[in-house]
Amino acid sequence: MTQRRDLIITIDGPSGAGKSTIAKLLASRLGYTFIDTGAMYRGIAYAYKKREQSQQIAGLLQDLPIRFEFKGEAKVLLDGADISREIRTPEISLLASSLSQQMVVREYLYKVQREIGKHGGVVLEGRDTGSVVFPQAQIKFYLDADPVERARRRHLELTVKDGTSDLTKVKEEMSRRDKNDSERDIAPLVIPEGAMRIDTTGLAIEDVLRILLDHIAARGGE
Repeated sequence: MTQRRDLIITIDGPSGAGKSTIAKLLASRLGYTFIDTGAMYRGIAYAYKKREQSQQIAGLLQDLPIRFEFKGEAKVLLDGADISREIRTPEISLLASSLSQQMVVREYLYKVQREIGKHGGVVLEGRDTGSVVFPQAQIKFYLDADPVERARRRHLELTVKDGTSDLTKVKEEMSRRDKNDSERDIAPLVIPEGAMRIDTTGLAIEDVLRILLDHIAARGGE
């Protein structure tokens, strides 16, 4: 059976569960576009911080010169400058989590995400892609892992990037992020209806990818 080119595939879950890595690999394997929704929220958070929070977020969003590119590696550009690396800090992560609790921010990005993904052929990764952004997605996954394992992975990622990450601090910040995401009133982190839950604790990346590909094939995606 030939591979379908119009599927909308969502991958949700908490930080450190392996969503971004798996989503990139899955999109590459399928020839799909990878949409990193977390990078979009981080981009808004970075812009808000850069402007020293001198205006309400709604006003900031009206004429915000921000652009998202999802050809190959996900890129976020602000005022024409690539800020893709700058948005990957714990500070921006927590600010993004806080701002995501404001409906005006979510509606702004929902519109962008739905426009990009409406024709299918996309893999979206985030915290509410299968529950809110595309509840009609044909294929949904929810990746999770033991909290200690998630913190270790996040610590390793940050250490590779700048060599200054502290594991204890990473655990504390991840705990706060989990609490914010799970308890917020607007689009809380949940397992989307119809999603396949996968515990990635102790699994190699290729093992997780194979589970996803097998599930897609079983659902008629290939």
